[in-house]
Amino acid sequence: MPQTVENLFEKYYGGATSQNKKKIFKSANRYEALASNEVQDSNQLNNHFDFSHNDSTENTTTNMQTDCTNDPQIKPPPPVFVRDLDDFPGLCTVLIELIGVDNFVCKSSSDRLKIQTSTPDAYRSLIRYLKEEKASYHTYQLQQDKPVRVVIRNLHPSTPTSLIKSELELLQFEVRNITIVLHKTNKHPLPLFFVDLEPSSQSKDIYKLTSLLHTKIKVEEPFKAKTISQCLNCQNYGHTKTYCGYPPRCVRCGACHPSSACPNPRDTPPTCALCQGSHPASYKGCAVYKDLQRRKKPSTSNHFFLSDNIRDKSSVVKDSHPTNDTNPNPNPSYAQATSGQSSNQHPPPPVADINKTITSFLEDFKSLINPLISLLTKVITSLLDNKK
Repeated sequence: MPQTVENLFEKYYGGATSQNKKKIFKSANRYEALASNEVQDSNQLNNHFDFSHNDSTENTTTNMQTDCTNDPQIKPPPPVFVRDLDDFPGLCTVLIELIGVDNFVCKSSSDRLKIQTSTPDAYRSLIRYLKEEKASYHTYQLQQDKPVRVVIRNLHPSTPTSLIKSELELLQFEVRNITIVLHKTNKHPLPLFFVDLEPSSQSKDIYKLTSLLHTKIKVEEPFKAKTISQCLNCQNYGHTKTYCGYPPRCVRCGACHPSSACPNPRDTPPTCALCQGSHPASYKGCAVYKDLQRRKKPSTSNHFFLSDNIRDKSSVVKDSHPTNDTNPNPNPSYAQATSGQSSNQHPPPPVADINKTITSFLEDFKSLINPLISLLTKVITSLLDNKK
């Protein structure tokens, strides 16, 4: 009779899942690794940030029997990254009993274990267990728990958020929270409001609103910042404080205590918790942050350079539902009307024109580079003659 996974783990631990022979997580000195004054290796620092954490639908999850895979619009739960694990078989035994043998898969790296659950209930049970065990971990927010955030433009800044909430609730929207946007420098209130709605099928209808409280408004998606999120608890990049289970580190001195409980005076020189440099851990000029930004978005591509110049950087929010022009050319010619083509549809340039353009460019380039080569040759010859 072939042995199942449950039987193998039961044989390994003698069925004692609640009283394991080995302790699963390290607990002797959880601050030892963080208290080290040695600068961490750059590859190890990059392991703190998982650039592919959104891609949690990898091949290992396709074999799991979940309710999420039946609906392509529902993403699997986010992965959970666990550190300081001493007994992997013991953890698997506990998880099999806790959430079921078919509801999780694991993947190990040099310094952590990635656990991918199959259902939101399994994810919540895993997080609850890790908190009870005081394990070192980090994760991300469940899609089912994420609010639908929008920006409402043109409402007067003096409008109370409670009044906006009550008005939206009258329109059958489930409002979770409303906050006013402040100016970045002078902190003055702006005619912009962040609105968080409970995720539902009706939430997307808020984009159809054109007026509210006798005001013509515009509803948009928030602008997505390009900066990498930083945890205010452990100071590492790639996750937030709400979903962090690591020991705290001070943003100013780098010691193992919360930033709000730092005993050092304000005029004490700061020390980065990530690179041990003489700056706070939140400094965007930190070598760790620059390296993560470089790995996330390489700056060597001309495509990114051109797209950054073309994009309007003064815009705070972007249009989520641009208007679709059904007739982009109100006055088409007779030939265009009969052929069904629009005047703004230009045919692609012929291949001959492209070749001609490239040839002209090469000729211009040669005319510029040849004098430089000639000058460089003369300089080298002169230097060789002087040595003789």
